[in-house]
Amino acid sequence: MLVKNKQFGLTLIEMLIAMVLGLFVTAVIITVFSTNVRSSTENIKMIRLNQELRGAMTFMVDELKRTGYSAHPTSPAGPRNPAFMTAFHPVNSSCILYSYDNNGDGLRDSDEHFGFRLDASVDQIKWASDATDNCSFGESITDVNMAKITALDFDISGSANINGTTGLDTLSTTTGVSVYDVTITLTGTTDLPHSSNANDPRRTITETIRIRNEDPKD
Repeated sequence: MLVKNKQFGLTLIEMLIAMVLGLFVTAVIITVFSTNVRSSTENIKMIRLNQELRGAMTFMVDELKRTGYSAHPTSPAGPRNPAFMTAFHPVNSSCILYSYDNNGDGLRDSDEHFGFRLDASVDQIKWASDATDNCSFGESITDVNMAKITALDFDISGSANINGTTGLDTLSTTTGVSVYDVTITLTGTTDLPHSSNANDPRRTITETIRIRNEDPKD
């Protein structure tokens, strides 16, 4: 009499096949998860980069618009005090100096010598209220962990006076009223995972402002 043996469980081959399939599914899940995490990290870094550039640009624009302001319109120098306007000039393409009556006394004090500059050694923008002509001043207004500032340019070539003189000559003209148009170009980059420095994304923003407190020349 023949007795049939019933088989229970899996054979070795079936177990190996199941393990391979399981490992494949696990690998797919890990890959998708890693891609999502990487994408989220890059998006966050890009958002922070844009916010840092926009914040720095807004601060510079708001500050430069105050150039030449004096709180004493009845003083001999008038509301466009030459002492404040004559301090306004770009030392070089990445450094600009300006002044305004911050405390409202009508006098240009030592802590009213403002300026912005690019410090390429640390990839940051520096600002100071007691700026010096050699552009060695400053406290950082940007965070290198969010944005490395690679370029900062102040262009006043679009400025003009009533005599038709344009560019830097308008700052030293002796007659007429000069209108200063300042174009600020700001470029920054951020480190991304699995990316070389050469391939890190860059963002550039540009704004043009007009100095409302024009300097009357007479």
